[in-house]
Amino acid sequence: MSAQRSVLADEGEAEGSAGTAQPLVPSQARPAVRSDDGSVARPGRPARIWSYAWLPLLAYLLGHLLHGAAAYWFGFDWLSTDSRIRWDGGIYLGIAETGYSAGPCAQVYPAGPNPDGLCGNAGWFPLLPYLVLALMKAGLGSATAGVLIVEACALGLLVALSRLLDPARTAVKVACLAVAALLPSGVYFHATFPMSLAVLLILVTFLLLVRGRWVLAGLTGMVAATAYPLAVLLAPAAVVFLLIPPGRWARRRLAIAAYVGGLTGTGVLAVFGVMHLATGRYDAYLAIQSSNYGHGVHNPITTFLTLLEWQPATVSAELLFSTGLVLFAAVALAAAAVRRQATALDWTLGAVYGPLLLIAPLVVGAGQAQFRSHTLLLPVVLLLRHLRWPVAAGLAALGSPLAFLMTGLFLTRALV
Repeated sequence: MSAQRSVLADEGEAEGSAGTAQPLVPSQARPAVRSDDGSVARPGRPARIWSYAWLPLLAYLLGHLLHGAAAYWFGFDWLSTDSRIRWDGGIYLGIAETGYSAGPCAQVYPAGPNPDGLCGNAGWFPLLPYLVLALMKAGLGSATAGVLIVEACALGLLVALSRLLDPARTAVKVACLAVAALLPSGVYFHATFPMSLAVLLILVTFLLLVRGRWVLAGLTGMVAATAYPLAVLLAPAAVVFLLIPPGRWARRRLAIAAYVGGLTGTGVLAVFGVMHLATGRYDAYLAIQSSNYGHGVHNPITTFLTLLEWQPATVSAELLFSTGLVLFAAVALAAAAVRRQATALDWTLGAVYGPLLLIAPLVVGAGQAQFRSHTLLLPVVLLLRHLRWPVAAGLAALGSPLAFLMTGLFLTRALV
């Protein structure tokens, strides 16, 4: 079985560096089919697509089964688009319908608690609304368009995760996909929020990095950063991914890292530009979030303890589950490192991306919807492949009742 070469291996050879890092995603031999005349032919495209998609599709349906059961239990129709629109989900659709706006809270929201602040819908990132707008131009209603986009992305992210899990044994792969499908905050993958869109773009960026496609990885990272604010953490993760492999940090390697990381950061700057064009204020997003939700720089430990104290028990359990997921990922990374099986992507996810995604929302403050941000932790599930499959299966079993209850809280509008 041939294996893809490690990140920047060609550069390492040119510089005379010794050896290459462990392959990240080995290229798997496709099963051959012997025809009637004895010649060997590869499976057709539909067969190859099915071989990639059947496990993610089952995981996708498993998630829907759980959310649908929760909706039935709490008296809602899961198949209705109305059940997928709650709170901020309606704001994203409203941006697609009427565009961005911002103004003094005394005029926009006179009954609000902060009349001196800035109010409006410019406190939400633009990628999902603009994709919804594109489908509205094709004749779809905003709700239908929004649900269609997030559902396509929810399936797509499982396919991307499965492709990154390709070297793993089937039992481990199934267990990891089950964790992803039954993530406690996974209801937001199916609601009109940009969570499935952001996670899909993040996974595709990592997949492109693994395959050495730096130009596309930078562009995908930039687009991801326009979907959800915390997606900008792809920038430091991509830089670490590119600089971890052995070999000198030659100018070419540093230039590629600067390109991918810098272009991802440029996505956030593009959002500020959109806000300026639409509202006349570059800082519209920051001003709305800080004046209405108390976002800023806070002690993450204080935020963590505060959330455990005043949140509903189910939401606090989700916070503990997400913390545990990051810790399990760290254990898996350590186990892989001891066995010399840890790849650059493993180090990136376990030592940089996962911890940053857990801590950054806590730094932003208790007003940040931590459970929504935790959907972006899904890529760290990849590290669970280094543990025995019952570990991942146990996490899936532990997460499923939380996902059931979180779906109920979402549908009854107890969650924002």
